[in-house]
Amino acid sequence: MKPKFKNSVVHKSNIIHRMVKIIRTAFIFSLLIVISPLTILSQSASKDSDSTQNKVNLSIDEDEKIDDDLQDYIFKPKLSLGIGMFTFYGDVATNHGGYHPTVSRLAYELRLINPLTDYLDMNFYVLFGQVSANERTLERNLNFNSHITTGGLTLTYNFKNFRTWKSGVNPYISLGIESVEWLSKSDLKDANGNEYHYWSDGSIMSLPEDDPNASTAVQLHRDYVYESDLRELNLDGYDKYPERTIAFPVEIGANFKLGEKVDFRVSTAMHFTQTDLIDNVTSESIGNRAGTKGNDKFLYTSFSLVYDLSFGFGKKGGGKDFDDSEWWDLYAQDTSDYDQDGVPDLLDLCAKTPLDARPVDKFGCPLDQDNDGVPDNLDDELNTPDGAPVNERGVALTDDDFYLMYRMYKDSIGEFAQMDIVTNQSESTGGTNKPRGTDGLVIGGKKESYTVIIGSDSTGVSANDLHKYLSYKDFKIVDDGKNVYYIIGEFDNLKDAVAANENVKKDGFDSKVGKTTTGDNGKQTVEKVDEKDLPLSDGTTSTVASSTEKLYKIQIGAFKKKLSGSVFKDAGDISYVKGDDGLWRYYSGTFTNKEEAAKHRIDMLQQGYKGAFIVVFNEGNRLTLNEAGFDVNPDYKDKDTKVESNVPTSNAVNPELIKFKVQVGAFQNKIPTNILDLYLSIGNVIPKKDDETGLTKYFIGTLKTYKEAETLKNELKEKGLTDSFIVGDFNGKIITAQEALDLLK
Repeated sequence: MKPKFKNSVVHKSNIIHRMVKIIRTAFIFSLLIVISPLTILSQSASKDSDSTQNKVNLSIDEDEKIDDDLQDYIFKPKLSLGIGMFTFYGDVATNHGGYHPTVSRLAYELRLINPLTDYLDMNFYVLFGQVSANERTLERNLNFNSHITTGGLTLTYNFKNFRTWKSGVNPYISLGIESVEWLSKSDLKDANGNEYHYWSDGSIMSLPEDDPNASTAVQLHRDYVYESDLRELNLDGYDKYPERTIAFPVEIGANFKLGEKVDFRVSTAMHFTQTDLIDNVTSESIGNRAGTKGNDKFLYTSFSLVYDLSFGFGKKGGGKDFDDSEWWDLYAQDTSDYDQDGVPDLLDLCAKTPLDARPVDKFGCPLDQDNDGVPDNLDDELNTPDGAPVNERGVALTDDDFYLMYRMYKDSIGEFAQMDIVTNQSESTGGTNKPRGTDGLVIGGKKESYTVIIGSDSTGVSANDLHKYLSYKDFKIVDDGKNVYYIIGEFDNLKDAVAANENVKKDGFDSKVGKTTTGDNGKQTVEKVDEKDLPLSDGTTSTVASSTEKLYKIQIGAFKKKLSGSVFKDAGDISYVKGDDGLWRYYSGTFTNKEEAAKHRIDMLQQGYKGAFIVVFNEGNRLTLNEAGFDVNPDYKDKDTKVESNVPTSNAVNPELIKFKVQVGAFQNKIPTNILDLYLSIGNVIPKKDDETGLTKYFIGTLKTYKEAETLKNELKEKGLTDSFIVGDFNGKIITAQEALDLLK
């Protein structure tokens, strides 16, 4: 069955390819027919010019023997520029079913119109834009975006032979034939090359839901970059079919008279293509990709401006003589000077020159006397030597400047990690001033330091080692998204890190020296330093060791699954360790004063962490609350606890603080117009900036149960928001739906 369809596709494509060539040839031939009178007029005008030298020898009668047809002929072209929207109707999204009418893509049109009679016009045009569709259901998840280019000719009938009244509105209908070319791609991977896998709960993950390692999958978000060529993927065995066809446009519209030579056109045209492969899905596609029978089509709804370029010689139908003064009148209307710099807008290359940038040159641009690329009004050095490189203020760069740039480029120890070569002024980000270098400069960049790696989540931590970890005052974690590293201390140089590592090894740890890198966004990564790159130990001692004083931490809970840092974002100074029992234990804060620890626990309880309790460590051991000096109620069941429970925490947080929302989009910059229209039509869409990713995410609803959220998600999908999925909301923080469910267990 498949080979038969494949052969039919190839055969049909070959026929269409030949027809496209015929259409192109007819298009060029017809265009030559229309413009050929221009050549005749030009030759005639040339002959008239040559004959003026002997005109004195001509009689009036001979002069009147000019061909009457040429005398009365007037070439009447009209130029139309338009913009509109493409709406696709095909197999993906079932002929746009469930979509809002405004979920379309921009398209542009250039049209040359020449009247054949008062009521019949011939149109030559090119039309280009994009069509797309997205389908996301339980059965299948398809999407595509295609660049469309068409060119053809149409005949337009305007009913003027039936109309006897005068009106500024002229309806019309149009039929034609065109050549269509397309290039279709699909969004199958994110910006990092991770393939999308759609799970039954509506999320997009990095692994299939039935993968043995599905528990390690991370959530992905579509970037709406269509990177995969559908024809090259060959999902249904069609091979490399020609991405071109013919189509028959059927158009209705109306022209509104704005002036003697200007019309405003509103129209809508359905383009009936002779292919079913624009979205790469047909009725013969494999499995659940199969669509419905029938060819793809697209609707183009537009408005445009039409300018009448009519000119000619003599009279038309006994009317007035052609008056070329109207061209000069039109030109005079187009010589406005928006910025009032003395240069007309038609000649002004800098049409918005500010007042402080005067005088200007003949092209309307601010003067640059020393030709250094910086206008005089912004130039701090007006006599820069020819050819000298300058900074953004037009000041020539010196050898010292280049040397500083070289040092910053080669910087490997973080000397300039807080300098900014662009500005020497104080800046503030999020209410906190950026730190400054010794010379007063501030620069964004990565900061590197050294540390001691004592473990990671790749192997579980025994209770004994866990207590040792948490007994270090400088203990912290680095979570790079793939692994969680347990580290002690951060040092400016390798020498101190090596000394600290030697000290940690004395406590029985198989520790390694590592290097941490902190990015502009505060995100940290850590990697082991190769032992051959380490300096030899010189016997230097380090203060890194298990604290001899009691350390107090607040344990939030123990969970079977690792929760993202955003869940406990407001708890402050979070660390978490995976035990050899498979549980992830989360801690907040490190205190040396028990009163401060008790106060922090109360704050945690008020924030909704109802399972928070104090744990105490000292020199590698966990102490009971009694041993730590607390006055404990005799009925408190954990007053003598000094071992870790292997039972996951239940009700770690106040369930009243956990809600569910539906995320309907995430965008780096502005929302696409079609999506914005859909949001406005639905209403109650709340934006929220994600500081970690820089994306602005959009949510609908605040619901108590997952079931209610699932009902809302399905309703939104029916309205066209096919990428909607459920997220959790814990005390105002957005977390995953699974994390919210885990907290409720």
